[in-house]
Amino acid sequence: MTPFNLDPQDKLSLGENIAQHIQSLLHQGKLRPGDTLPSQRELAQQYGTGVAAVREAISILSAAGVVDARPGRGTLILEAAEQPPSVNLWLGAVTSEQEALDFLDTRQALEHYTIARAARHATPEQQDELRRVLARMQAARGDPELFVQADLALHFAIARAAGNPVMVRLLHAIHTPISHVLRVISHQLIAEGRFHELYAVHETLVDAILRRDPDAALAAFDTMMGAVLGGEDGDTLGLALGRAAPQDAPLGDAFTEDLHWNLTRLIGPMAEVLIPEAASALGHTPATLTPRDLTAYLQTVGQQLPSGKQGEWQALSDLILARYGRSDR
Repeated sequence: MTPFNLDPQDKLSLGENIAQHIQSLLHQGKLRPGDTLPSQRELAQQYGTGVAAVREAISILSAAGVVDARPGRGTLILEAAEQPPSVNLWLGAVTSEQEALDFLDTRQALEHYTIARAARHATPEQQDELRRVLARMQAARGDPELFVQADLALHFAIARAAGNPVMVRLLHAIHTPISHVLRVISHQLIAEGRFHELYAVHETLVDAILRRDPDAALAAFDTMMGAVLGGEDGDTLGLALGRAAPQDAPLGDAFTEDLHWNLTRLIGPMAEVLIPEAASALGHTPATLTPRDLTAYLQTVGQQLPSGKQGEWQALSDLILARYGRSDR
């Protein structure tokens, strides 16, 4: 792979820059259809970035039909890479809330068509693909990036099931800005502890398509878009794109004492270290954590626990979330 330099004034994310660079290598003939890219870890070393940025780039290229990325089989360059970049990818960053709304409005118009047609025309094989991708979404609990990848894969699977390849190409064209918006929104919703809500509406959508009920499928999609645009705060999109959130009161001493007692019972004296470290990773102390931070905090704690304790921790964190999470949920 050829090194490249990032422009500090560039509004693209690292992942978008990497995706753009890889596609430029394809059109220069330095990469060819049928080639296999290095592993994500190797690419991260070559580009001088973290694996997360490479994973974002592969997600962009995969959804755009440029590569086929499968666990255990590497990332393969597809023939679609021979198409002009303007056909495959809209490699522009979303720079304002209004622009994000415009892209989401465009997506809604396109997907009303694909969802209704998929409900009427999906083949048994395409229905099986929808089930498989939905299972990927469920398995992505707590990982916004994996969830976004599965979310995009699901909607492209629906578009393919609609049977109109031009519509698939149109969705590919706006993939990058849409994936950017979905990424920040998914981070916001999952941080608020709303994974189950987010997953459930996708499950309802797929179920309606499998039952060949286009009206129910469209209603589920519109419910999903309502959660994206409004949600319980009335402004999920604005919060996700950086608008200041209303301040919640700290969780308080009762939460800290409860967590300390339970975590000490689970892992012993290491709880004394882990509790403040996990809060610090989120820019807090245990005393300043709010209900809005709780899901992300519990996930951060869980990431530091040994694998043998994960099952007990999941049950405990669910109990803590139910006890101290936001009461308006």
